[in-house]
Amino acid sequence: MGLPKATAYLVEWFVRYTKNRDLLFRKISEIKEEGENVLVKQKDGKTLLYHVQPFPDDFGKLAESIQEEQKGIVVYNSKENFDSMMKEWKRLSGIKGLTIYFVNPFSKLEKRWIISPNIHSKISDAQSLKEGLNSMYLMVDPISKEEVEELTK
Repeated sequence: MGLPKATAYLVEWFVRYTKNRDLLFRKISEIKEEGENVLVKQKDGKTLLYHVQPFPDDFGKLAESIQEEQKGIVVYNSKENFDSMMKEWKRLSGIKGLTIYFVNPFSKLEKRWIISPNIHSKISDAQSLKEGLNSMYLMVDPISKEEVEELTK
């Protein structure tokens, strides 16, 4: 039994994105797909685990379940995902080494925006946080679960 199409599409997109991003730096020695996980091994010995979860129920719980020092969560750029991240912001900002990728491969604008909650919380003040993150969210066309399911049939 394979992955749901919306998940498989996002995994495939993220692997291509990761390979393309590494063309200049040439740090990656291997990329392995293991279901919803993308394991990136670097030449310097570091391993990064990205968990592709198109529409997670609980960002905090998901992030805390990934044991690797360097970890990421890859989701679609939906309003629900953005709101869910904001709801769990305090919890997420306490997790070192976490990066979250908000993606819409079908966007006419940017295709993704990236946030590292632990780092971002250190460099921004609480007052402007929501406004700043909302601006980043709007750089990529939002997409709904229904639109993703229709486009990845």
